[in-house]
Amino acid sequence: MSIKAVLFDMDGLMVDTESLATEAFIHSAKKQGYEMTREETLLVLGFTTKSIYEFWENYFKDSYVSGKKLVDDHYEYIEDILFTTGPKKMPFVEELLIYLKDNNYKVAVASSSNMNHITNNMEKTGLVKYIDELASGAEVKNGKPAPDVFLLAAERLGVKPEECLVLEDSKAGIIAGSTAGAKVIMVPDMFEPDEVCKEKAYKIVENLGEVIKILENGE
Repeated sequence: MSIKAVLFDMDGLMVDTESLATEAFIHSAKKQGYEMTREETLLVLGFTTKSIYEFWENYFKDSYVSGKKLVDDHYEYIEDILFTTGPKKMPFVEELLIYLKDNNYKVAVASSSNMNHITNNMEKTGLVKYIDELASGAEVKNGKPAPDVFLLAAERLGVKPEECLVLEDSKAGIIAGSTAGAKVIMVPDMFEPDEVCKEKAYKIVENLGEVIKILENGE
């Protein structure tokens, strides 16, 4: 089955929002007198907004830390940056998007983030002009690692999931893409691939530039 469409995760793959999220969690936890580690911030990588709230409220349920306030403050910190200067683009993302457009691939963003974050990040980085459809984790019943957001993105593009290549950097996203029936390439950002990622990903690459080579070679 040849690939007709490419579905991009957004955070940590297209735009560098994950190091920003880590910074935001550490900053917000410190406000409540808690020293959060970088490893702890990665526990919610790829989660939807709703799941992030649930996770931290549960994580701190027997503690003096308010999980809800932590997440509220973290979003406020992130939005102060994202909605003013915007995020930084990840290496090779624009080159890859230009290649996909030039070669008639359909392109969608399938992100766990809320739609206002997706549209803001795509507009601020100027990447919006390369993208055909957007799908948000907030629009589906189950967030990643469930396949729902990728299935929605494929449906909006009018292609079958198995005609899609999914690009992801998180474990939850790798599982979601694989469960959807798509071919998944992992481009690790903050999270080192574990056994599950290695098993479910078709390939693991260093950066998005390598995806161009894979498509050119028809691998």
